[in-house]
Amino acid sequence: MFPTLGHLINYLLGTNINFPMPTYGFVLVMAFVTAGIILKYGLLRKEKQGLLLGHRDKILISGPINYSDIIVSGVFYFIIGWKIIGIALDYDNFTNDINAYIFSLQGSIIAGIVFAIIGAGYGYLQANKKYSKEEIFEEKDILPHQLTLNIVMIAMISGIIGAKVFDILENFSRFLQDPLDALFSSGGFTFYGGLIAGFFAVWYYIRKKNIDSLTLMDTAAPAILGAYAVGRMACMLSGDGCWGIPNPDPKPEYLAMIPDWLWAFDFPHNVINEGSIITSCDGNYCHRLDVPVFPTPIYESILSSIFFLIAWFLQNKIRTAGVVFFIAIMLNGFARFFIEKIRVNNVYDIGQSHITQAEIISSSLVLIGIIGIFILLKLKKKKV
Repeated sequence: MFPTLGHLINYLLGTNINFPMPTYGFVLVMAFVTAGIILKYGLLRKEKQGLLLGHRDKILISGPINYSDIIVSGVFYFIIGWKIIGIALDYDNFTNDINAYIFSLQGSIIAGIVFAIIGAGYGYLQANKKYSKEEIFEEKDILPHQLTLNIVMIAMISGIIGAKVFDILENFSRFLQDPLDALFSSGGFTFYGGLIAGFFAVWYYIRKKNIDSLTLMDTAAPAILGAYAVGRMACMLSGDGCWGIPNPDPKPEYLAMIPDWLWAFDFPHNVINEGSIITSCDGNYCHRLDVPVFPTPIYESILSSIFFLIAWFLQNKIRTAGVVFFIAIMLNGFARFFIEKIRVNNVYDIGQSHITQAEIISSSLVLIGIIGIFILLKLKKKKV
């Protein structure tokens, strides 16, 4: 496994560098980048087809200097200088415990002050260029694809918050034991929490921009599935504990063509240090599982990649807006529900049933997908 990018780079290039950026966090960011790329191309395609139209928006051209913005800019640059230069000057201490360093008072105060002056000064010069006694606005046509960055940022911020909240709810006892670690650790995210929070945040934003929500949902479906495929690789590469149940059985003969690790894997050097210590291993990540498990993250990544291709293909085949989105969440729900059968998870006892949070949400998504498709097709028939 590759707990940090340094481990991954060293494995691929045969180097021996110490680059402590968590692989999980990096791949998670790449998942949102993937979503943004897919979404932008999808929006451009819908615009060419005339299915998504632009809207007029007021853009501030000039106005009085907003000193609060300059102060915020100065504070932002202070934090950047304080921490980044501090890391450069005390790199060994930083690599020992990244989270502890980031959320501590350690850093370079002098560098922070210098960066703050530069940042605030630059902000003032830019504001002065657009200075006028009164605010002057200009109306411009904004196309949906021009909002891609905004949509992705809203989805990312709300998604991370939602994923953390759902993870805390699912592992509340762990949260009570160490609230700060649960809140600020680089792991501990629940996909469906991020999906739900991100969906409602983006939905609210596009409604404010008067963009057809059903058409945009169809456009977002492949982006969500593509991002999920990449995001699951964060779990696989880092070994964050989102793996399957123990699988000590030998690989069946009919699966002889697949590599052994795809059937059962012991996640060596996993980021949560689960299992037994690996002999002759130096560093912070020297454990491997005692019993190999199903590597469920890679299963989900493969399935989601297939679903992405299906959703991308269906966008040009299905003309009823919203149907592709509901098909996508149905596919994801079906896959996740059955993956849960071989996946490690907290189980809730509801009467005589034993069910996980993901099973509840995934089965709900399947039901929502079926109902959504039924309603949309029925409404279309009424219009005809």
